[in-house]
Amino acid sequence: MSINKQTVWLITMLSIMVVLSAYYIVTGPVEPVGQEASRSEKAAKGINVDIKPVDQPAASEKDILKQQNDDDYFVGYQLERSTLRQKMVEDYMKVLTNPDASDQDLKEANSKIQQLMKVDNQETVLEDLIRKQGYSDAVVVTNNPHVDVVVQSDKLTPQQVVKLISLVRQHLNVSPQHVSVAYRQ
Repeated sequence: MSINKQTVWLITMLSIMVVLSAYYIVTGPVEPVGQEASRSEKAAKGINVDIKPVDQPAASEKDILKQQNDDDYFVGYQLERSTLRQKMVEDYMKVLTNPDASDQDLKEANSKIQQLMKVDNQETVLEDLIRKQGYSDAVVVTNNPHVDVVVQSDKLTPQQVVKLISLVRQHLNVSPQHVSVAYRQ
């Protein structure tokens, strides 16, 4: 039986949509994060906060273009991440549709697809939580075991960085040393 690439892609996207819909229906709304520990408690745990801007825009740009470029940065980053994940899922779907694939290969490909969907969902939920913290936009990229977070803000205080790291640690279960937080205006 021969299945063309468009059919595989369509089935993959529909499967992802169904799984994500079921997940959101089962989990319900996300509750807000409780009061965070003080800065001195975080410092006592050995978390070093290094704040740096990402790609500062030129001062001569018009405000409208600046805002559009900032929005394009975050949308572009999210689109790039989504495209990369879709390509990876497509590669695993090729293994699943290969009649010569072994049972072990099929299990591994299915596991990888489930893992990719889980990571994608976690990143999306975390981005929404960060936006609820008052940031205009955010991008979360998981590169096992590192997590990169870029928020849209004029500046970040050490307290804000600690809150973001704590939020990432709580939802993705990663060590604070593996979390990188940056901002873009």
